[in-house]
Amino acid sequence: MQTKTPKFDEALEKIYENLSPQKRTCETCGNSFDISAEDISYLKKLRVPPLNECPECRARRRMAMLANIFQFYKKECSAHSGESLISQLDAKSQYKIYDNKYWWDVNAWDATGFGRVYDANESFYEQLNKLLHDVPHMAISRYNKNIINSDYSVESMDVKNCYVSSVIGVSEDVSYGLWAAYAKDCVDVLRVDHLEHCYDILDSDRIYESQYIQNCKSCINSKFLFDCHDCHDCFMCANLRSKQYCFLNKQFSKEEYMQKISEIDLGRRSVAEEYKRKFSEMIEKDSIHRDLIIRNSPGSLGSHISDSKNCVDVYNASGMKYLITFYRNENVRHSSDIIGTHDCMDVTIFGPGELCYNVAEGLFSNLAIASYFVSNCRQVEYCFECSDCKYCFGCSGLKKKNFCVLNKQYSPEEYWKLVDKIKVKMLSDGNYGEFLRLEDSFFYYHDTYGYAMMPVSKEKAGKLGARLRDYEVSMDVKGMKVISGKDLTDDIKDATDDILNMAIICQESGRPFRIIKSELDFYRRNSIPLPAKSPRARLMKRFHKRSPYKIWKRICSKCGKEILTTYDPSKNLKIYCEPCYRKEVY
Repeated sequence: MQTKTPKFDEALEKIYENLSPQKRTCETCGNSFDISAEDISYLKKLRVPPLNECPECRARRRMAMLANIFQFYKKECSAHSGESLISQLDAKSQYKIYDNKYWWDVNAWDATGFGRVYDANESFYEQLNKLLHDVPHMAISRYNKNIINSDYSVESMDVKNCYVSSVIGVSEDVSYGLWAAYAKDCVDVLRVDHLEHCYDILDSDRIYESQYIQNCKSCINSKFLFDCHDCHDCFMCANLRSKQYCFLNKQFSKEEYMQKISEIDLGRRSVAEEYKRKFSEMIEKDSIHRDLIIRNSPGSLGSHISDSKNCVDVYNASGMKYLITFYRNENVRHSSDIIGTHDCMDVTIFGPGELCYNVAEGLFSNLAIASYFVSNCRQVEYCFECSDCKYCFGCSGLKKKNFCVLNKQYSPEEYWKLVDKIKVKMLSDGNYGEFLRLEDSFFYYHDTYGYAMMPVSKEKAGKLGARLRDYEVSMDVKGMKVISGKDLTDDIKDATDDILNMAIICQESGRPFRIIKSELDFYRRNSIPLPAKSPRARLMKRFHKRSPYKIWKRICSKCGKEILTTYDPSKNLKIYCEPCYRKEVY
């Protein structure tokens, strides 16, 4: 088939001719990294050159474009003068915003009105950056699909009554959740699937009527479980399979178990905190950790991978049924947080989709390169917040458009000729395929998913080029009663509705936060004490419990052979290779 970009393809083939497996030094962090034969195969398939940044630094760029869910600001709407909106961008930000309803209305405005002619004498990145400052963005990044009473939901769809939550799908009554699907009546959850009536759940699926659960599957009416499968009515247990009425990993009769549980009042903060401390100690000192959490995923390397094939250096990859289709992952490298992704490299919070490279937040999109928040798009490059578009390059805010460059409309012939010219120039400059620089992110780094997964000091973030907020953000407590978290009532039974009008000082950050009515009702129904720490502090604590997106070499704690794992060697955990783990746990 005749190429649409002949000059670019010719220049790219010359790069491939001299490309072989090699080590390179990352131009950002200075660490050495490998470009493997498999990487080269993917680069050729995706028609991109190798970059001079390591996978971790490439991921940091993408994650810096994904706003954290717990920092909102007030900012004026550029569509309606004088109207102040709740936004992920602050008043100081140079980027413009529209309210979400107006932004998604294809009849209200047309982003091609901001189109500009490409200037061959100016860097494409600089021209794109100017366009991104001119074209208004959503006040809150969110899909325009079945969002009901969920004004503070971010990057979500098919949700109802969800509050301050991000990347939520097909869920209802979820508060302070991140990356959840098919969840109902839950608070404080991270990386979960199919949950009901749950609290403080991490990296688990099919959990019901449970609290304080980590790395578990198909458990009911349980508390403080780690790596347990198919367990009912268990308390403070680890590494159990198909058990019921277990306490501290010991089997009891139903009557004995119920008696022991009746003596523990987790509705008292002092009691709950003591058991949380014991639970953390149990995980760190006594529990067996599987080297890599991979299920039904041949040829894969990473962690929390399921229903996938040939996914390498991949984290949080799962299959998912949406409507009548089940989506799996296959042939993916250097990626995270994916569903139904095929033949992709360097994608984050992505899927379903295929043949994409260096994309953050992509939904039902194919053949996308170096783009952000693209949905139902095909063959788009350097596109931001575009939906239902084809053959667009360097565009922002477009809907149902084809053959646009920098938001300017062209004929198909004009489009391909200009794109060929731009890509040849970018290839020559050595930056084709690169995502936006950290300093060009819409968001402050410490407000982003990048910081949650790759926390660094402000000093180091500044050296990396990340955008930093130069002021502290705090809730306005004027006219409110202020109470320290440590002075909250110990027992949830003693909590009155007065707490809804108080500002609580977080025990960890020292910043005020509030409790809303639906949250208080949830705590009362489930006998959970009032939180003394803010939602953000609680979320960061859950993140810190997770393994980073990185592979280390370690020694199996059982047999002594060398293994690969996502658990940091500096942590003295019991890490078992797969054979030893299966022999001991299953």
